[in-house]
This record gives sequence, C-alpha cells and structure tokens, in this order.
Amino acid sequence: MQPPYNYPYQHAQERKGRGLGLVLIAIGLILMIIAVVLAYMEYINVSPLDKYLGLSPSINGVLELIGYVTYKSVFIVIIAWIGSMIMARGVQSYVGQGR
Repeated sequence: MQPPYNYPYQHAQERKGRGLGLVLIAIGLILMIIAVVLAYMEYINVSPLDKYLGLSPSINGVLELIGYVTYKSVFIVIIAWIGSMIMARGVQSYVGQGR
C-alpha cells in the first residue's frame, strides 16, 4: 500500500488552512465587535434629536432625522453582514481542514 502522492506535505497544508481559518474568524469577530460598538454609541448619543428636531419639530427635520437613522443603520448592518460572512468562511476553512 502506497502513501498518497503529497504525503510528506499533507500536514503543512492542513496547518496553513487552519491558520487561515483562524485569521478569518478573528477578522470577522473584530468587524462584528466594531458593528456592536458603533450601534451602542449611536444608541447612547442623543445629539441628532436636538440637531434635526430642535425646539419645534417640523416635517423637514423629521425627514432629515429618518434619513440620518436609515443611513447609520444600513452602515452598521453592512459592517455586521460582512463580518459574519468572513467569519463563516473562516469556520468553513478551519473545519474543512480537519478531514
């Protein structure tokens, strides 16, 4: 019975794949943490209400506030989505090398 063609190099390739998987998991986790921190900072920040609504709320101020909140929400969601995709690829790479 003969060993596989790349027998001496098999373990090095597995470790490289696992290392890449761990790096991708770490990058994805960092992006997810950034998204959570940005969301929390926007949650505790009440200055946009004063800036857009002022003392007497008008329809223009309300629409500007809705646009601001939508812009910030979409930005945070995109960061979290990219982080979760990168983390999923890292898990796939890490688990896939264990076979």
